Amino acid sequence: MGRWLQQSWIERLTFGPAPVEDRLIQLWLGIFPVNWRQLGFRIPLLVGQIEAIRANLGGTYPELLAAMVADPAVQISLDGLASHRAQPNENLGRELLELFSLGEGNYSERDVIEAARALTGYRLQGDGTLAMDPRRHDDGLKTILGRTAAFDGPTLVQWLGQQPSTARNITTRLWLRLVGPRPPAQRIATIASTWSKHNLSIPWLMDTLLSSPEAAASMRTGAMLRDPIDLMVASLALIGSRHPEAFVAARLHLTRSGQVPFEPPSVKGWPVNEQWLSLRGLQARRRGLQALLADAEVWGSRSLPDELGSQLTPIRPLTLALPAKPGRDTLAQLFNDPVWQLK
Repeated sequence: MGRWLQQSWIERLTFGPAPVEDRLIQLWLGIFPVNWRQLGFRIPLLVGQIEAIRANLGGTYPELLAAMVADPAVQISLDGLASHRAQPNENLGRELLELFSLGEGNYSERDVIEAARALTGYRLQGDGTLAMDPRRHDDGLKTILGRTAAFDGPTLVQWLGQQPSTARNITTRLWLRLVGPRPPAQRIATIASTWSKHNLSIPWLMDTLLSSPEAAASMRTGAMLRDPIDLMVASLALIGSRHPEAFVAARLHLTRSGQVPFEPPSVKGWPVNEQWLSLRGLQARRRGLQALLADAEVWGSRSLPDELGSQLTPIRPLTLALPAKPGRDTLAQLFNDPVWQLK
């Protein structure tokens, strides 16, 4: 089931009806990562997480965060369902503060303990949804970041969304994935402050980051390295093969490259940008793409464009002049060019 879901998601990212939206979802799956192996027979819950993210792409970050805190797959992966008022589990509370909101260094251990209390009481129902069991939930007063209240999951998320450090942390995490190397702290602070004035609107932040001068400079200078998933999807789309073997092979080669869908290495997600730079990793990428071209079923079902245009790469390839006539040799040359690795 897990491998089928991975292959289906690769296919959707490549040829689905909403590729831009699905690639945004893939980005957020790296912010709220869940490994399918943690879910046992409940792997279909990952489809629910995808749709929960999709439903909140046009909203605010606190709305998305609330949906993720109440998401069954996220809860299971972070031991949330094991958290009882008599024995709060700190795993979900800690990651909520460190990764999903405030960022490291912006909270105390006491805040973690109190957040864990606020998140007690969730249980999984037979239909795969979460419910709050009052008998398991700690409804007492908690003091978190200097405020005392009877916090629960939703009210805690709203409180975290009001913290300037949350805006800075999430702006930074998305900057590294969308724009490039970390900018001066003041640049992040300025964007984060303005984002807060826009009620942490997700579309506003996405548009601001992608239209920033730094994003344009990163593309112009080739400062952003594609994630393995991005690279594989772009390569599959260019070959144009919808044969089932293409997605089986893609999953296999993404495993070797270190980024197969729904299998993040940790709760921090996958590496970002230059963190992917290693001889072994780059070799795995290139071998995987060359193996796709060598696959008889994949090549036999190809649907190539009329021309390999110059818009395919952010900067001019080093070993191939574009535009060029598409074919096995020219695609092999393009896929082997260092520029094909760049966003």
